[in-house]
Amino acid sequence: MFLGKVLTRMKVFPEEDANLDALLAKIKGIDGNNTAKIEDYVFGAKIIIASFVCEDRAAVDFEERVRSVEGVSEVQVEEVGLIS
Repeated sequence: MFLGKVLTRMKVFPEEDANLDALLAKIKGIDGNNTAKIEDYVFGAKIIIASFVCEDRAAVDFEERVRSVEGVSEVQVEEVGLIS
């Protein structure tokens, strides 16, 4: 039975002194990464918007994987849902 794929979209907040380009490269290197880009946030701050895809039955905790990356201050999951 085909269950589909799950997309997880999140905001990644860097630590104050983190190198954003290096952090972006680390996040892109996480298995399951679909997209990741730096975006302007508030008051001149920048964050990374990232999305990850896995098989529905895989139940991968991308939030925990991203949170464990050195340089990440906070992770905010924006959306989780079936895409196919």
